[in-house]
Amino acid sequence: MKTFKIFYVALILIFTSIMSGCIGDDSAGSGGKSVAICFPNTTPSWQRNGDSLTKLLQEENFSVNIQFASDINQQKEQVAEVIESKPKCIVIGAIDSAAFTDTLEKAKEYNIPIIAFDRIIFDTDAVSYYASFDNDAIGEGMGLYFEAALNLKNGGGPYNIELFAGGPADNNAHIFFDQTMKILEPYFKTGQLVCQSGQKDFNSAAVADWNAENARPRIQKILAQHYSDKPLHAVLSPNDNIAGVLIDELQKAGKPPVLISGLDGDPDAFQRIKAGTQTFTISKDPDVLTAKCVRMIKAVVEGTQPDINDVTTYNNRVITVPAFLCTPQIIDKTNVK
Repeated sequence: MKTFKIFYVALILIFTSIMSGCIGDDSAGSGGKSVAICFPNTTPSWQRNGDSLTKLLQEENFSVNIQFASDINQQKEQVAEVIESKPKCIVIGAIDSAAFTDTLEKAKEYNIPIIAFDRIIFDTDAVSYYASFDNDAIGEGMGLYFEAALNLKNGGGPYNIELFAGGPADNNAHIFFDQTMKILEPYFKTGQLVCQSGQKDFNSAAVADWNAENARPRIQKILAQHYSDKPLHAVLSPNDNIAGVLIDELQKAGKPPVLISGLDGDPDAFQRIKAGTQTFTISKDPDVLTAKCVRMIKAVVEGTQPDINDVTTYNNRVITVPAFLCTPQIIDKTNVK
């Protein structure tokens, strides 16, 4: 069973970022080795990750072909195209984690290492490594924050809470939601937490494609049907973009600020935390993850073993993918400055 690193600051649980993100010297030089990156453009965090990864690789004398896709069909075409260019390594941030079974067969034939970035890729043995944050810890951290902030362990409540989750095609969204609900579910059973809409399962809570605008009609309907004469105390938001839309609709409905989560550490989220409209976010610092990914890329291109710290968690239904999991950091009003 995984052991989670849980840290306390004041009365609120936070995770402390412990990864250094340093890049080792490449005294032999990279000699213009080629790397392809295929990322979504569905949220600003992917653009930041792509820009950061490209910059670090270019500083190490890699040539970088970076592609951004709006949907899975476009991304599969991009991946197939870069495979034919035979780069030394391909890094994929999958829009749909289960859509690459056939696409990556050619990469395996060409012996091109594949690194899954942030999202595991399912149903193929062509994936070499996985670089991400500790997704279980992110979900658990959200649940623990709600538990502490609402004083649930000591009998706090009852509190009305509504739940939102990420895109169904992203395995991480399922992990985040499941781990959060492991913490919160007992309090629904005791009546300390109440979901007035009754929409507590992942399928009801999911926001298609992580697109924040897809969350807007649902929160509007929930507020109109269930909270016209009741207070809403808390909202589980799966990331910062969605939190922004939810907060906007809460304000339009005349609701006071509620306990609301986020993920990614977007600059706008930091401003909302300072203003008191968003309670916390979990920062997935792109500099931490991209620095680690660059070290992994250098190792596989040079034919050496990259650093990994997890060899048991991420079974993609064909193989267990060796992974390096970075540590996330919770940001709230106590440390946002």
